[in-house]
Amino acid sequence: MTAATKRLSLAVAVGVAALTVAACALVAPSGAASEPAGTRAPQAATPAAPVTTAILTGPADAAIGRYGTRTSATFAVVAQGSRLTYAWQQRAGSSGTWKAIAKATKSTYVAKAATWKSGTQFRVVVRGSLGSATSAPATLTVLLPTKTPARDAETAFGLTGLRQGVDMSAYQYTPAGRVKTSAIAAWAGTDGFALLRNGSGARPIRQSYTEACTNKTKKTGAKPVTQDCAYAVLADKLSAGKLSLGHYWFNGWIDAIDTTKADLFAGGYTPAASARQFVTWLKRDGHYTTSSTDPLVLDVEKGHAWTKTSKGKTYTVKLRAWRPAEAAEFLTTVKSLLTRDGYHANLYVYMSANATMKVDPDTGSFVWTPVAGIARLWVASWGTNNGRIPQSLPKVGPWEGYDGWSIWQYTSNARIAGDGLPGGLDADIATADAWTPRAP
Repeated sequence: MTAATKRLSLAVAVGVAALTVAACALVAPSGAASEPAGTRAPQAATPAAPVTTAILTGPADAAIGRYGTRTSATFAVVAQGSRLTYAWQQRAGSSGTWKAIAKATKSTYVAKAATWKSGTQFRVVVRGSLGSATSAPATLTVLLPTKTPARDAETAFGLTGLRQGVDMSAYQYTPAGRVKTSAIAAWAGTDGFALLRNGSGARPIRQSYTEACTNKTKKTGAKPVTQDCAYAVLADKLSAGKLSLGHYWFNGWIDAIDTTKADLFAGGYTPAASARQFVTWLKRDGHYTTSSTDPLVLDVEKGHAWTKTSKGKTYTVKLRAWRPAEAAEFLTTVKSLLTRDGYHANLYVYMSANATMKVDPDTGSFVWTPVAGIARLWVASWGTNNGRIPQSLPKVGPWEGYDGWSIWQYTSNARIAGDGLPGGLDADIATADAWTPRAP
């Protein structure tokens, strides 16, 4: 081996040894975790100190209706502490003994109007590892239907001259509950009113149905209309009670709605034919005279779906609400028929506040604008429907440029003492000029 070769071999040996030492320096001792140089092994976490039990946010007072869409309130508490438990309590009024509420052991408690009286107070006792805390009491107010909606609306909205009343049909004159009109008259007052359904087009032709007044089976004929079986008797009783009357017709089956070729539902009936029937029954009853200025109303609403079978094929069609052109045809026909015989025609349409706001996407205008020019508005706007005047006035769409609303159905949950009915009643307020026809 030459001297040069020896020197090269020695250098290689030294380099291998150096690499081996370096590699060994990076290998952790057996059983120890590897970690980069300059780092420390993690330390064990220090257990958190227990937190004293305390209430951060207590339950707040709440107001709900005895009836309607908001008949319960949720009381809630936010607390701190360890291993918390909750126990809700109640007492009648602002004094007395607190009593535990069974199974009320969560951070929230739902109080229902059907269970608790107005003025009931609630609190919660929160217990934890380090003590307990009791919330301040929260009071539940349960709002009952008003007896004075006209006065309430005057106060709330700065209005004057309002009067109050109800609207009824055969559904308030059933064997299970015949309305006592004396109670209605007492509630409505000396300037009160009642709006009665004269008839309806909601049932198709040749259709069996159960009559509300008698619970007997009846059948429509070749016309898709039925006279309200309670109209005559209610008109007699309410007129005797000195209430002003109004008369309405529920829109119904007409040819434009019937999608079957054989007109299985409408039988070719039209809005004008509906108007003629309405006027015929109106005059026949006798309470509407040439001196009457009673509201004459087209009730614009959707109805049920009906099923018919023809030649082995089944058809199901749902009754939609009439459109503005159809409503206009009905109203103008009513006016023509009455005015030619010396009657007044105080024309109205009834619909929901939301329906008045419908806009034509092509023109950007309210679809009911043409009808607003020929008829006044009876509008349904219930709010939480608790038998009280809602907190805001109803929307009226194109009637904003005319009279606004003239009659406002503010609830379907009026409760009138002694009325003989098992449930709520539609109730309304009206402006001072609601029984005055528009100037021609």
